Amino acid sequence: MTTEAFIDAVGWQHPRDAWYMAGWDKDVPPGEITAITMLGQPLALARDEAGTVFALEDRCPHRAAPLSLGRCEGGGLRCLYHGIRFASDGRAVEVPGQDVIPPALRARAYPVVERHAAIWVWMGDPALADAGQIPEFIGYRHPDWAMTPGRLDYEAPARLIHDNLLDLSHIAYVHAATFAGGSEESADGWLAAKISNITLPNGVAVERAMAGMPPNPAGGRHVDEADVWSRYDFTVPGVFILRTETYPHGTMDRASQGRCEGLSQFTTFTCQAVTPLTADTTCYFFAFGPWAAEAEKQDFFADLGLRAFHEDKRMIEAQWRTMQATGTRIMPLAMDQAVLKYEAVNKRLLAARKAAMQEKETA
Repeated sequence: MTTEAFIDAVGWQHPRDAWYMAGWDKDVPPGEITAITMLGQPLALARDEAGTVFALEDRCPHRAAPLSLGRCEGGGLRCLYHGIRFASDGRAVEVPGQDVIPPALRARAYPVVERHAAIWVWMGDPALADAGQIPEFIGYRHPDWAMTPGRLDYEAPARLIHDNLLDLSHIAYVHAATFAGGSEESADGWLAAKISNITLPNGVAVERAMAGMPPNPAGGRHVDEADVWSRYDFTVPGVFILRTETYPHGTMDRASQGRCEGLSQFTTFTCQAVTPLTADTTCYFFAFGPWAAEAEKQDFFADLGLRAFHEDKRMIEAQWRTMQATGTRIMPLAMDQAVLKYEAVNKRLLAARKAAMQEKETA
């Protein structure tokens, strides 16, 4: 029986009954097969003749050859070991040299939805796949933003990337030369921020207000002192969205140190998804950029974001190598409130799913 969770190398339980990002829409071009491993399960993604994405287990049930080494044909996939052709729902529809096709000859199919310029695969019980649970991811094609998409493959468990995104206090140090603006005053501002942690039904949100931040002219941002407000939502199974607004200095004093809606001089947005590939490898998808009103700065922010995301990758992969050598024990601190809240939400959702599975088995 498939368990309700996939456990990574540091013991984090990733729920199977959830939508995981498998790629951007452009990552699965017509007529090609895209192979990806998600939660330890090899998948073959392709498009049918109408352009709809489908996902099959990357395994021909005949002799276990990878379907990703086959070809797109007739709206499905043909295995190029012995020529068996499968429909997009996994049914075998042609067996060369054999008229009768055994009904049991089928590849496992996974529910897939293409939304927000991203491809989402449901890795658990297909009967529970609800497209309404796909987060409001925005995506890089949204007309309000000038975002550039990308991905990085990590040699580290997904849990470590979760922790990184849940605690943005690391920006003052890991991103001193990029997001933090390259000054000690900016780093101090990040550490002195007023922070609000909010528990969501399926994750956490964190609002951060930083008054009197020093000049950060990169990419046309504030050249004088400014107030900066941001909010991120991090939801199960690992989806991160962050909006950052910059106001004239003193604006937040008039708004009780919170968001000053409609007064932003400059706004950026990023949407990101963390997908466990195996127990100790992860795919990190991201899109980042300014609002569409300043689309001419898109390339600058694409470069800035990529440099910053590589800073994270360098640190997290080094962290994982240290853990492999010395053990995975850690010591939570006050800055880890969002991490702890997210852990509690994930445990609650997993417990509810386990109880539902047990009730179904005993019914």
